[in-house]
Amino acid sequence: MAMMFLGLGGSWLAVFGKIAATSYYVLGFSTLVLLVAWYSASRNGSTSKLKWWLAGSTALTVSAWIIVFNETRINDFLITLM
Repeated sequence: MAMMFLGLGGSWLAVFGKIAATSYYVLGFSTLVLLVAWYSASRNGSTSKLKWWLAGSTALTVSAWIIVFNETRINDFLITLM
């Protein structure tokens, strides 16, 4: 609705359907990249410099997995608020 208030019609919503169909693949790939980043940082000894960046990225990735696995519950809850 926010995008519609900004002047964008509803036709752009079809793009999100295509993105949502690949969400597991994108999230799996980003998790793999994050694991490689942790491994590289620990091997190079730069974990202390990157600990906040890696911890933040890990927190975002974990929250994304939680949202994906609870998508139905979240949708049902939001519908009850309408």
